[in-house]
Amino acid sequence: MTEASSNTGSENHPREGSGLAIASGLSTLPDPVDAASQAASLVKESIASSADLVIGFITPPFAQRVGMIADVIRDQLSPKHLLLISASGIMSGDHEILGRPAISLMGMSLPGVQMHPYVFDATLGTMDPLERAEKVSRAIGSSETMAASFFFADPFSVPLVNLVPALSASRVQYTDQHKHTHRIGTILGGMASAATEPGGNTLFLDGQIRNFGAIGITLSGNLQVDTLVSQGCRPIGTPMVVTKARGNLILELSGMPAIEAIRESLQGIGDDDRELLDQGLLIGRVINEQRSRFGRGDFLIRNIMGGDEESGAVAIADIVQAGQTIQPHLHDERTAREDLSLLLDGQRLYDRPAGAMVISCTGRTQEFFGQPAHDARAIRHAFDPPIDGAKLAKAGRELNAPDQGIPLAGMFAAGEIGPVGETIFQHGHTVVAAMFREPEQMDIR
Repeated sequence: MTEASSNTGSENHPREGSGLAIASGLSTLPDPVDAASQAASLVKESIASSADLVIGFITPPFAQRVGMIADVIRDQLSPKHLLLISASGIMSGDHEILGRPAISLMGMSLPGVQMHPYVFDATLGTMDPLERAEKVSRAIGSSETMAASFFFADPFSVPLVNLVPALSASRVQYTDQHKHTHRIGTILGGMASAATEPGGNTLFLDGQIRNFGAIGITLSGNLQVDTLVSQGCRPIGTPMVVTKARGNLILELSGMPAIEAIRESLQGIGDDDRELLDQGLLIGRVINEQRSRFGRGDFLIRNIMGGDEESGAVAIADIVQAGQTIQPHLHDERTAREDLSLLLDGQRLYDRPAGAMVISCTGRTQEFFGQPAHDARAIRHAFDPPIDGAKLAKAGRELNAPDQGIPLAGMFAAGEIGPVGETIFQHGHTVVAAMFREPEQMDIR
């Protein structure tokens, strides 16, 4: 028998009427059937109608019990579609659960939304990029009414080097009145992280249990999904132009051997930043070369895989081309907090979301931040009403105010997928969030 504190689920606030409604539920009961029943009950309490879609995240102890977990969820919530993904850690409400048994569910009532589930077995074979994008577009159900597509994959069987660009290009394209090209809808998700070897992850989609490939669902119609992608890094040193490259190797920067140029770029950094170099240096690649100046958010962050002192080459986790601009970056706890906070400030300009789904890096847990569920708490409470100082305390005691956070569920992933600008990328060290809202009425043509 577990303690009550071990079985808490996130509090949800039901929305009146027949519009968009979202609820989340968490259980850490050790038995998979009991845990699924408790998490589903918490969702059901806050959604008056049956759930159209349920997306759930389960920790490794439950990865081999997905079938019975799914049966319980379908029995209690009767979702039209059900996705389950195994992860090393999960989020729900203000909670972060790592390793031990846990289930985090998000149930959604989506009136006026069309749902298109899909499966990718592994690779797309050898084909040119246009053909690959067209095949992916058909597979995910891309259309002019697409709001978002949620994509989850096993990292051991799905090479993303060609698939992610195809996902990005698969969305319907249009040109606005200023002749700028845009793509409709967004794509986000992450890589299952419950296993450290092939065959150990579990993906479930509408009765199919898989330990390879990818699953997903595309939502189209009466829904707005706003995305937040926080890479949690800041540039240091100076920008440099790649003058010679091969594959993922940066051979020369501004005409100098890459290692030498990077060292020279970092000579002027402060003592605090120099100490942080011990935690690892990253490379940021400029996304939009048309900008005259580059700052935080203008770069796609990539790991440095290694360097060769003799040749001066630096290998990074990306394909590099001559003419691209790169700059060294640092990733630390303070910057990660600040970056997410700045992006949430922008989200506060819009209506309060009905809920949020969060995909965060396995490196952004309580070990990194020094507190549990930092990303989940920051996002969930970003839209809370301001607290009246006079009501905050009385007679020297803090009042126990009711929870105001939005419903939230998510996982810690072995790689995050989300947009930066108009392009979808695979990320690391990143938190990706989907904010579900009623659609704004506007003409994109």
